[in-house]
Amino acid sequence: MKSVLITGGSEGIGYAFACHYASLGYHVVLAARRVSLLEEAKAELLRKYSCSVDIFPIDLSVIGNGEILYNQVDGKNLDVMINCAGYGMQNRAHLIPIEADEKMVIVNDVALMTLCKLFIKDHLSRKHGMIINVSSTGAFQPGPYIASYYASKSFVLSYSQALDAEVKSHGLRVYCLCPGPVDTAFYDKSGGKMSAYHMSAEDTVSWCMKHLGRNCVIVPGVINQLLRLVPIKIRIYFLSKMKNVQSDT
Repeated sequence: MKSVLITGGSEGIGYAFACHYASLGYHVVLAARRVSLLEEAKAELLRKYSCSVDIFPIDLSVIGNGEILYNQVDGKNLDVMINCAGYGMQNRAHLIPIEADEKMVIVNDVALMTLCKLFIKDHLSRKHGMIINVSSTGAFQPGPYIASYYASKSFVLSYSQALDAEVKSHGLRVYCLCPGPVDTAFYDKSGGKMSAYHMSAEDTVSWCMKHLGRNCVIVPGVINQLLRLVPIKIRIYFLSKMKNVQSDT
């Protein structure tokens, strides 16, 4: 039986990926911070699909926990790894506590980097395996009032492209999924506001799976692709007009 590890797999895009792979008969391994959400996700997957599910509660904002997770799930035997764990915070950059930004970067970048390194090291000799790293359309430009998050997603984009160039001739692939606004709990958690235009997590994953095998970078949705054609100065201008931030004083 093939197996897939999905970090951040208890909700949102991660859970949509879990549903997709469960429907294909994969052994699904979910990792996330909150035990209750993992248990709910597992129960729902078992109810909907004839599949095998394991859950691993872990806080990926702690340095070293990426490697601990990989060893716990026996990463050598994975076929697919999806790095979906991540979050953002919206405010003026200097008002976000340093520790909070550091933890976010560890989750969004350091844990992802660690898991990618370990997976590739183990799978190069097998000449088989796939990684999907979830970034954002925010990776394509600076993000005033959500600066650290956009910057962290730029790292995911650049790192994924570099890894794919290194490994694709060896039978592995690394993809970078860059969704725009998606109807998930991200906005409630980050303090942001959902865009009038957004996709569902299910449609985002469906688009991703249909476009595997082509370019490393996958941008779901025609509107998201068109928005990338807007000059970067204009995109930054509209982002800088966001009003739901704290005062400097």
